[in-house]
Amino acid sequence: MIINKKQVCALLFTLIPASKFLLLPSVYARFAHQDAWLAGLINCLMDGLLLAAALVFIKRFKGKTFFKVIEDTSGAGFARAIYVIYAVYFILKAAVPVYEHKKFIVISLYETTPSVFTFIPFFALAFYFCLKGLKVMARTGEILLRFTVIGFALAIVLSIFECDLFYLLPIMKNPVNLTLNASYSGLIWYGQPLILFFLAGRIKPEKHFNISVIASFAAAALLCVTVYALFTGIYGDLAPRQTYAINKMTKYSLFSANTLRFDYIVTLLLTAGSVLALAAPLAFAADCVKTAFGGIKPWIFSLSLCAAACVTVLLTPLYFRAIIDFFEKFFTPVMAFLAYAAPVLITIFGKNRKDKKESNTYETALEK
Repeated sequence: MIINKKQVCALLFTLIPASKFLLLPSVYARFAHQDAWLAGLINCLMDGLLLAAALVFIKRFKGKTFFKVIEDTSGAGFARAIYVIYAVYFILKAAVPVYEHKKFIVISLYETTPSVFTFIPFFALAFYFCLKGLKVMARTGEILLRFTVIGFALAIVLSIFECDLFYLLPIMKNPVNLTLNASYSGLIWYGQPLILFFLAGRIKPEKHFNISVIASFAAAALLCVTVYALFTGIYGDLAPRQTYAINKMTKYSLFSANTLRFDYIVTLLLTAGSVLALAAPLAFAADCVKTAFGGIKPWIFSLSLCAAACVTVLLTPLYFRAIIDFFEKFFTPVMAFLAYAAPVLITIFGKNRKDKKESNTYETALEK
């Protein structure tokens, strides 16, 4: 399985902003107030460092997968255990975005159809990604990238004239610890560059790969920070109470009020573009299990995973706020270690053993 540069860039740009335009802006505003965009900038810089570590990993262990490096360093048993842990990590990582998008669709589109009919098609698509592998998901990212770009561009156009920049001033008036608390609370929505570690060894060697990936990440991060700033500039002190930010930013646009409900177009485009962001963690969880236990039939685990996720989401809609609180209090430290510290430590201390069977052909990038 080979993934090219264009697909990696499309994946990053589609995944990074797609899970950050609903609840996260109000979470930032609750702690950091007018400095909400600074909290987002801190998280983006942390992801930038993670991206740099991933690029170093890919260059240092050229042609080797993340699993192979762990195996060479600490043995096959330890590598399997690490991949099982990351499978659980990706499963939990999917929880919050799926829950918030479920409520977003109901609130924004006034959806009255029972959730079982609305979300089963999504889980069917997630099952398809889990079964067919990351290559198919990467190809889909190239298509959905267009929905993400157009959706966010239209959202910015509709909301920029409603923004009052004075709501963002004075910068850093609040104590620094409030901004840092906001950044910490937002960590569960970040860590997308981690996928590069799990794509290592399966990426087609191409010129200017690092430059293209960094540019894609920088554009996505800039888009996120812009949304945070616009949201705070529109609502000011009311921002913490305005959940589902992108809907609230475009819903009351004077342009939409005097012509058509263009905010519906934004909602539909971003919902379509977000499908990949919601399914990707489940696909990477399935890939971790398939890599660690090659003998297992892919469809068994993929079907079990997606069915369990579907049943959980459909049966626990009333506990969404409790789930968010749980993740902020207990999952954030674990997520921070697995998403940031562990990959960096493996990059630094991982052993790069030479294997006589390895070559510099694309065959070394095949899925283990």
